[in-house]
Amino acid sequence: MEFALLFVALALFWKPSSGLHCFKCAPEETYSGDQQCSHFDGSDKFLVLCEHSTMCFKRQTTLRLANGMSSMSVERGCASQRLSGDQARINGRWQLVDTIYEVYEEACKEAPTDSDGPTQTLHCFCRGNLCNNSRYNIASYTLIVIALFVYYLR
Repeated sequence: MEFALLFVALALFWKPSSGLHCFKCAPEETYSGDQQCSHFDGSDKFLVLCEHSTMCFKRQTTLRLANGMSSMSVERGCASQRLSGDQARINGRWQLVDTIYEVYEEACKEAPTDSDGPTQTLHCFCRGNLCNNSRYNIASYTLIVIALFVYYLR
């Protein structure tokens, strides 16, 4: 029983070493061919490998219109954490390197705006594969592990 519990816990929290995967989509059609978030369905066509990031992001912008209606747009992708142009001494020579900085807190925060302004933007940053999916919920994994521990302790 202990082995089964350990196996389930490892399977739930195992992170492959191949890199972080996030969903990527744009609020509108782009020249680079990014998928539009208005068509987001969580399928593989929205997946990207984030080679230069340790976090995913989701940005939700809401525009309040004068007639009481509102318009919302969403953008998903890899968090921008890379700074090009740093130099490091490698094998006795100075070389350009890309440095990844941890500059974001894992949370959702509303952008500071004028309270009378028509636009509100919510910036969300998260860690973990595909965490910028609107249906992703780490609480469900936590609940499964807690239930297994309670069952084991009975």
